Amino acid sequence: MIRRLTAALGCLLLVASCANIPEQTNAQVIQDSVARPQQKVELPAKDADAITVVRRFIEASGDTAVAEAYLTEEAKRLWRPDNQPTIIEDNFSTVPLPLEAGEDPNVVQRVEVKSTPKGRLDPHKSFRADVSQQNSNSTVKLVRQPDGQWRISETPNNGVLIPISEFTNHYRPVKLYFYDNTSREIPIPDLRYLPGTPLASASEIIGLLLQGPATGLQGAVRSALPPTAVQRTNVTPSRDGATVVNLGQLGNLTAEEKRAIATQIVLSLQDVSATTVRLQVEGLPLVPDQPDWKIRDIQSDSDQTTPKAQLNGLMVVGGQVKDLRDGKPINNPAGDGTYKVESAAQSVDGSQLAVVERLANNDLALRIGGMGEGLRQTPVVGKEMTRPTWQYAAASNEVGNEVWVVADGTINRVVRSREGPWLTLPVNQSEIDPYGKITDLRLSRDGVRVAIVAGGKLYVGAVVRSQGNTSVVIAEPKPLLPSISNVVGVDWLDSSRVVVATNTPTGPVWQVPIDGIEAQRYNQANLTLPLTSITAAPSRQNVVTDAVGMWTATDIGQVWLPHPLSQSQGPNARPFYPG
Repeated sequence: MIRRLTAALGCLLLVASCANIPEQTNAQVIQDSVARPQQKVELPAKDADAITVVRRFIEASGDTAVAEAYLTEEAKRLWRPDNQPTIIEDNFSTVPLPLEAGEDPNVVQRVEVKSTPKGRLDPHKSFRADVSQQNSNSTVKLVRQPDGQWRISETPNNGVLIPISEFTNHYRPVKLYFYDNTSREIPIPDLRYLPGTPLASASEIIGLLLQGPATGLQGAVRSALPPTAVQRTNVTPSRDGATVVNLGQLGNLTAEEKRAIATQIVLSLQDVSATTVRLQVEGLPLVPDQPDWKIRDIQSDSDQTTPKAQLNGLMVVGGQVKDLRDGKPINNPAGDGTYKVESAAQSVDGSQLAVVERLANNDLALRIGGMGEGLRQTPVVGKEMTRPTWQYAAASNEVGNEVWVVADGTINRVVRSREGPWLTLPVNQSEIDPYGKITDLRLSRDGVRVAIVAGGKLYVGAVVRSQGNTSVVIAEPKPLLPSISNVVGVDWLDSSRVVVATNTPTGPVWQVPIDGIEAQRYNQANLTLPLTSITAAPSRQNVVTDAVGMWTATDIGQVWLPHPLSQSQGPNARPFYPG
């Protein structure tokens, strides 16, 4: 009933809005995407006891059209399944509870649901991990219906608990795209989850895109779409098979702004739309000379943040920087032994090198320079220092100009000045400080996120830069592997996933999405603890160093194989890809 009322209200709103649509716009019926056919599960069995009804309700909660069959008519009216649903582990308990005074067990039953929350979907449809790691207990009330069947009359907060397997079956991950909050036009993925079988609704994707970035990225990214923009009609297929997106209230836009909007929309729809996206404003083409867009029309600037194929990776071993492919020292003082190198990082474009040098007094110092030249010592010196990490170059004709490193617990942002010297600028790390000592830090290759190992745990936060790049804050760091407390290293597999090395015997290496919803464990075969380092990059093998040497693997289930240089370089090698 609630869905019929929603659909009717939607039709009334559409009729009311048609007066504002110009004659050239073909109004489309805005469909209720939640009411689309979905995979069905078993409906309530006749004469099922209260415990069974509650269990089947939770197991069916990924498909709200099925789950509501377990509710009374009054409960259906109050139920809010889309209001920040909680995702729980698959194993949950349902146990009977004592009744309250005066309640008849033949009329009323109460059941306690004991579950382990993984997190919830926020209003932006982003997953927010539960950091408490504590079990949750909630009460469900049932009443016997006139036909003798038990039905649920009260759910916790009128919401829904969805087991992770059901969530995976009935919700689809969708990457919305925004832009980094600097002058650079780098598309940044923003992961959301929408109901849909087999695909999420394109209209819902556009609706979320118009709402802007999720909470965790606000201030770090921006939208090319103006805040006044609206969706005039539902996203629908045209007769010739194109996906039609019709917007309104965009205002006066430059050609560059229109292209940025096109890029943002086409990238966000690439997993759910036809091969062609027809972009319109009030029924007319967004770009007059290009009404239709394909992925190949989008020259994504994200290539700036992907290391070129010819960059094979490097490693630090025996105080020298060597080529990861053939083991030869690089042609640089960092390779010939002039510096006693402890760790290093190569810029994304491959032209620059940053190294942590062990000084004669046993202090550590950061040096930076070109790959084919001597490296200049920067003001960063300390007793302890993490391996460096690079911010990508601002433009294709520029070299890397910003390195981050943690020295004695303080994050240093080392920036090349116009005059040439490297200057140290602060980073506001107040939100990460409570989590403990930082032992590894990696900027994402698009520069918008940062992965941090602090107190033995893994966190990912947003890099929020003010206008002019004068102030930088690590915002909203959240744990990605809350149950593992001995993380030793992390690197970015791509812009939406990290790989993590731990000294946990049951799971040494993990692949984790940036929202942490469900980590995947790599094969454990052949690895010998302790692990000491890890590196990853798009379209490359993951490389880890353990107690024996270096090992490589590409896929989750693949057995780790010895790196060709494993025996010659031993367990002291520290491999790294550009970034």
